[in-house]
Amino acid sequence: MTVPPLNEIPTSSSRRHAVATAAHHPARKIVKPIILIGSGRSGTTLLGHIISLHPDVAYWVEPRPVWMYRNAYRSDHQLLSEDLTPAIARHIDRRFARFLARSGRSRFAEKTPSNGLRIPFIHALYPDCKIINIIRDGRAVVASTLKIQVHRPQMKRLFARIVETPLWEWPAYVPIFFQTVWRTLILKKRSVFWGVRPAGWQEWVGLAPHIIAAKQWRRVVEISIGDGRALPAENYLELRYERLVREPAQVMREMIEFTELPPSQEMIDQTVATVDPSRAGKWKANLTEEQRREVMQEIEPLLGDLGYLDAAPRSQAPAASKR
Repeated sequence: MTVPPLNEIPTSSSRRHAVATAAHHPARKIVKPIILIGSGRSGTTLLGHIISLHPDVAYWVEPRPVWMYRNAYRSDHQLLSEDLTPAIARHIDRRFARFLARSGRSRFAEKTPSNGLRIPFIHALYPDCKIINIIRDGRAVVASTLKIQVHRPQMKRLFARIVETPLWEWPAYVPIFFQTVWRTLILKKRSVFWGVRPAGWQEWVGLAPHIIAAKQWRRVVEISIGDGRALPAENYLELRYERLVREPAQVMREMIEFTELPPSQEMIDQTVATVDPSRAGKWKANLTEEQRREVMQEIEPLLGDLGYLDAAPRSQAPAASKR
C-alpha cells in the first residue's frame, strides 16, 4: 500500500482524536514551537544548528527525557495523541517555557529524531506547532549510521540527559546507558541498537548493522511522512537534505516563511557558508557492493517513491505506508 499525496490522505480516528484532544487543552506557554525531526543521520544536527542562528530562537538539542516524561519505560519511542495526559502536557510545556525564559528569546525550537514517531502526540500538545521533517537518501543514512556507531559517545550530553531525567525514571535509562558506555568505551564494539526505536525494533537485534539501519530508516520515514502529511499545511514542512546543501539560501527562506520567524539575512548568509554540497554523495564510497545490494533490498520501494532513484529526488513524492 502507498500513502497518497498530501491532499488525498484520509483522516483516521486516531487523527480525529488528536484534533479533539488539542481543542480541550488549555493554552500553552510555548507558542508555535519549531520541532525538527528526521531519521538519525539525516541532517537534523545541521538543521538544528541552522535554526539556532536566528536571533529570536532558543534552541534545545534533543531533550529526550522531557518528551518521554512518564513514558520512559516504554519499549519503543512511539507516542500517539492518546498518550498525552494533562499532567504530561503541563510538564513538557513548563520545561520548555523555563528554557525559553532563561534564553531571553521569543521562540522555542528543538530537534529530537525520535519525534518522527510522535507527530500525533506533538500536535495534540501544540496544535500550532511547526514541524520540519528533513529527509535524506536512505543509503547515505545507512553509511553515516555505520560510522557514528563506532564513535565515542558524548559524555557531556549523556550526563546532561541524566540531570534532565526525574529520579524515578533513571532505572529506565540504565540499559541504554550501559549499552552506550560499556560497549563503545570499554568493549569498543558497536551498540546493540543505535538511534530511534520504532515498534518492533527488538526483532532486528542481531541482524547486520547495515540491515538494521536500513530497516530503521524505512520505518521512521514511513511513519513520519504518513503522520506529517495528515496535518494541516501550516503545521508540517518536508525538506530534503540534498536540496538543503545544494540550495541553502532558498531553503532557508522557505523555512523562515513556514516558521513565521522574522527575516534574517545573517542566518541565510551563515547557512550558505556552513553547508557542504559535496557531502551528499559521499555514502557511495562508504558502503561495499554487498552492503549496497542488501540495503536496497530493504529500502528500494521507498527510495523510488521518494524519487531518489530518479535523476533528482522529488520534494513531495508519495511514500510507502507504515505497514
